[in-house]
Amino acid sequence: MASVLEPFDLGPIRLNNRLVMGPMTRARCPTGTPNAIMAEYYAQRASAGLILTEGVWPEINAQGYFSTPGIENDEQTAGWKAVTDAVHARGGKIFMQLMHCGRVGDPVNNGGHQLVAPSAVQADFQILTIGDDGNVQLVRMAMPRALETDEVDGVLDGLERAAVNAKAAGFDGIELHGASGYLPMQFLSTNTNQRDDKWGGTPEKRTRFAIEAMERLFKVFGPERTGIKIAPGIRYNDIDDAEVEPTYDLLVRKLDAMKPAYLHFQTSLSYQHLNEFSTVASTEGQVEVWSHWPYQFLRDRFSGPIIASGDLTLDLAQKTLDAGMADLFVFGRRYISNPDLFERFKIGAELADPNQMTIYGGAEAGYTDYPAMAG
Repeated sequence: MASVLEPFDLGPIRLNNRLVMGPMTRARCPTGTPNAIMAEYYAQRASAGLILTEGVWPEINAQGYFSTPGIENDEQTAGWKAVTDAVHARGGKIFMQLMHCGRVGDPVNNGGHQLVAPSAVQADFQILTIGDDGNVQLVRMAMPRALETDEVDGVLDGLERAAVNAKAAGFDGIELHGASGYLPMQFLSTNTNQRDDKWGGTPEKRTRFAIEAMERLFKVFGPERTGIKIAPGIRYNDIDDAEVEPTYDLLVRKLDAMKPAYLHFQTSLSYQHLNEFSTVASTEGQVEVWSHWPYQFLRDRFSGPIIASGDLTLDLAQKTLDAGMADLFVFGRRYISNPDLFERFKIGAELADPNQMTIYGGAEAGYTDYPAMAG
């Protein structure tokens, strides 16, 4: 029986265990260029089998949140090189998560650039910004401008350029963020994609952007080092998709034929329509698996590695592995306050809880000052 704490071969990459440090916005990058405390933060957590970075914007108008890093220029590439060098020095593996926020954001967060999206549909959702007084405030997301048909190729060009920079920065691979209501998911979803050109109108056309984006990333990293994160059915950032199953049935089958490194599925126990446990058969008999429906849906259509994420425990991850529903397992908040999470899991040590007041923004406090176990 395989264990979550044992090594796993992700294509050509040998991971020391099946734990994945999940991508988490921490807002410690006010200039957009990765800094020394970011390098220390990721290096502290290098015993994870795989680190996925926080979402990284490929070009400035793709930035949705304040104090988040980019990969648009040489300075940012050099900053990320310091991060990957620090992680590799401690034996870790790290993928960049590439995140174009599309309509999710506000121009205050990206230097005044207008948001772009498949269609000019404003999200009925709020986002954090830094006001003129320097204080963080919640505002409604801004109205985006619909991309012209010939502009979409330019967005894809930007993703490819970002991947070239990520490779130069020394990343082991790259992940396209196609979940959380960001640009690829906006193209996939019926309420955010109201186009009638080659980029929208049918499930086939709505999947085109995500597939072509993956093809661009493949050109740089190869399929064996390129993953994608998806979230069928999740309504975060005002996604309301009337054709979830036909669209994702087509998308996942297309992805399976392309053979990317993995399919990363996002859910959360806070989404009640996915908050279910189901009993399924495994090689060891009947086991209870979290959010059975989406995992079975994906497993029936995708033959490669699946990454599970969202409010996991070690026990739940192991049960899901035993049932054959997923292969790698994301831990997010637990990695904030437990830089040595793998070592703690290995001996059954107590886990520290994160300070909720220091998750976003600031400097070292609540970021790099969580201690590892003594000895």
